[in-house]
Amino acid sequence: MEGYVITLDKQLLIQICIQLINTGILCFALSKLLYMPVLNFLKARKEKVASQIDEAEGKLKEAEQLKAQYEAKLKDIDNERNEILESARESAKKNSRQIISDARKEADLIKNRAEKDIKNEREKAKDDIKKEIISVSAEMSRRFIAKQISESEQEQLFDETVKELEELEWTS
Repeated sequence: MEGYVITLDKQLLIQICIQLINTGILCFALSKLLYMPVLNFLKARKEKVASQIDEAEGKLKEAEQLKAQYEAKLKDIDNERNEILESARESAKKNSRQIISDARKEADLIKNRAEKDIKNEREKAKDDIKKEIISVSAEMSRRFIAKQISESEQEQLFDETVKELEELEWTS
């Protein structure tokens, strides 16, 4: 056996067994000391990442729901704004119609008052003219009685009185 570098003898088999046992013990020790903690760490990290992803997805769904709610509220606000504007327009139209109606009534009242005032002024003017005619007639009678005048003088006096009355009517 001299020509061989490795000979399969009892000593070699024992060394191989010892090496295998040492390797096994080393693997067991390393697995307990390093592999399991690293595996547990990785497992915890994986669970943490998964929970963060789930949480992020939940928050994303919640954000989408909030976005949908806000969009619905915005549409509702637009509808409400349009309703408010429409009711304001209707109210303004109603108010303008009421104002116009009130103005017409007031104008009619003013017109009626003016017509009454004009009528009263006409009556007053007629009364004034009657009084003036009476005073002129009384004056003419007094003059006729005061003087004994001829018919031509009476005609002239009558014409003068009529002219005075015509001038009196125009000034009134």
